[in-house]
Amino acid sequence: MEESQLVLHKEVSFLNTKQKILEGVIVPMVTPITAAGDVDYEGAVELAKWLVHNGMDGLFLAGTTGRFSHFTPLQNMKICSAVAKAVGNQVTIYGGACDSGLHRILENVRLMKEAGADFVVTTAPYYLPYAMHEAEDVLRKVADVSPLPVIYYNIPPFVGYGLRAEFLTEMADHPNVVGYKDSANDIVHHLDVLKFTKDKSFNVLSGKEKTFIEGFKAGSKGLVVAFANVYPKLYADLLQSVKQGNWSQAEILQKKAIQNLEDYYIAAYNARPVFSTMMIYMEDLLRNQGIQVKLS
Repeated sequence: MEESQLVLHKEVSFLNTKQKILEGVIVPMVTPITAAGDVDYEGAVELAKWLVHNGMDGLFLAGTTGRFSHFTPLQNMKICSAVAKAVGNQVTIYGGACDSGLHRILENVRLMKEAGADFVVTTAPYYLPYAMHEAEDVLRKVADVSPLPVIYYNIPPFVGYGLRAEFLTEMADHPNVVGYKDSANDIVHHLDVLKFTKDKSFNVLSGKEKTFIEGFKAGSKGLVVAFANVYPKLYADLLQSVKQGNWSQAEILQKKAIQNLEDYYIAAYNARPVFSTMMIYMEDLLRNQGIQVKLS
């Protein structure tokens, strides 16, 4: 698709964008696979239904935990479409559009719009060594022409660099940028973004367990973490405690979430530090709860 065609969506994409609410517990959903390694769309739908039943507010398809880079853009679109059709009337659907350059990101955005996503989520471009001003220019252009409201996603270990708080503050005023998923695990950065954007229509989401409580106290609106796939009720209860102002209970649940994460690193990741290890670990945890999906 030519960029000029995407520009035609610009006015439509801005309509009522800031009226949408971005908050709660959002699951970066894993992608079940078949024995042959193809996408198990039926398994994805069943998992999505279970997650919604256990209190999740949103499902993020084709994200890092969903192994978007492992599957084709069309497969990622079909995953999002299957889940959106099944539970999109109950929760918010987030479609991943991360990729290595502007035109690839925009094509992913188009596919996620077609799939029925409510929001699109993208990192800055990766693989090639971008200068910061080049990466930020890509993200500006995505926001300018996206047919869906845009959420920026910061995950330095995978992209190779982080997003600046000053850039996010600037883009918080953009009518088609609605929020920020922060997986940098840098509490100073997280709190700076919250401070600089607190009076703007821009919601910040925490992507790391250790930033939850400080982030919520400073105005964070939700969380997006991989282990919500296997402990959804824990994170739903944590958020409910925050909403009730029960900070002592929220801190207890945060510590439990951190312990679960540390148990994973001790039990699995330290022994075999590859991404497939997480899939094997989560597969076992889901099966222990009666969810029969293959992830590895």
